[in-house]
Amino acid sequence: MNMLKNRTAESIPSRIGHYRILNKVGKGGMGDIYRAIQEPLNRVVALKILPPQLSRDDEFAKRFEIEAKAISLLQHQNIVSCFDYGEDDGLRFFAMQFVDGTDLGRHIAENKMLPIAEIVDLSKQICRGLRYAHSCNVIHRDIKPQNILLEKNGVARISDFGIAKIFSGTNITMTGSAVGTPEYMSPEQAQGKPLDVQTDIYSLGILMYEMLTRHPPFTGNNPMAVAYKQVHELPAPPSLKRKDTPKRLELIILKALKKDKRDRYSSIEELLDHLDSVNIEDKAARSTTKLKSAVQNEAQEFDRRITDRRSSSRNPGKKSALSGNYWVVMFKMQWLTWLMLSAVGAGLIYHILKHHS
Repeated sequence: MNMLKNRTAESIPSRIGHYRILNKVGKGGMGDIYRAIQEPLNRVVALKILPPQLSRDDEFAKRFEIEAKAISLLQHQNIVSCFDYGEDDGLRFFAMQFVDGTDLGRHIAENKMLPIAEIVDLSKQICRGLRYAHSCNVIHRDIKPQNILLEKNGVARISDFGIAKIFSGTNITMTGSAVGTPEYMSPEQAQGKPLDVQTDIYSLGILMYEMLTRHPPFTGNNPMAVAYKQVHELPAPPSLKRKDTPKRLELIILKALKKDKRDRYSSIEELLDHLDSVNIEDKAARSTTKLKSAVQNEAQEFDRRITDRRSSSRNPGKKSALSGNYWVVMFKMQWLTWLMLSAVGAGLIYHILKHHS
């Protein structure tokens, strides 16, 4: 134990268990990640190691174990595979599939705009991975570009299940503190409410939004400001920021980003079905044929609320001229005009009175 206390993050040994460490390749939410060789198989793996200072924290140690168990439960082509979990000389670790590529966050940053076809394809792959995870009663709770690894052949794999929740049976809800990344949190997650699969659907909606526009819909100067926006503000339609956004894809994203989780997709499966029907040539800027799915009705209601709100703010004259509120609004908007008219009127009265005197 004393050896663990004296060890620093920089003193990770060259070998841990059956693994020979080659170099550090990244940092996850729950530990540093190294490229290593698994002997005697001579297999290249990604070795995630919980830093010594966190190994002494019961909460972090438990979350690290949960991540290893969550990945070990999931064997899917769109999820990073887990090979081994253990502890050596006080260091907790688990070995994962090594993805030779990049992460989606870096991929977005390095490209001016991702092609629409690629965005749809990546979204479908992530959906398939989440669909499988949800079927195994695992909720990720931190879906974001940095947690999507991209192989050189274009395969997307979900990683970093550091704050995932594993549920027994089918009751996949929980109550807890707001954990996750504010820019990708669902409203209920930001408020520390019970979570179910809907939280991953919302986060995926934000990820899709960012793939289209290169930025998440809600940002701020601090985490609390971003969390407030997640709960209270409506996202701007992606087509306002990218004109070649397919109408169907925009409707799908806006439905996934509904504040009330009951208004979102009921499952990842439903979202995936709608992604299969996206026509990348059918742009949001043009009129489209009527869509028969529920997502159209939801999005039209969204558009109507936005239009009504903008119309009422830009056209206060639509209020009744007989109402007191009308004149209050008019005075607030035209106070300078009223002030000038009052000054002119006062000047006229002064000259009239002076002339008669």
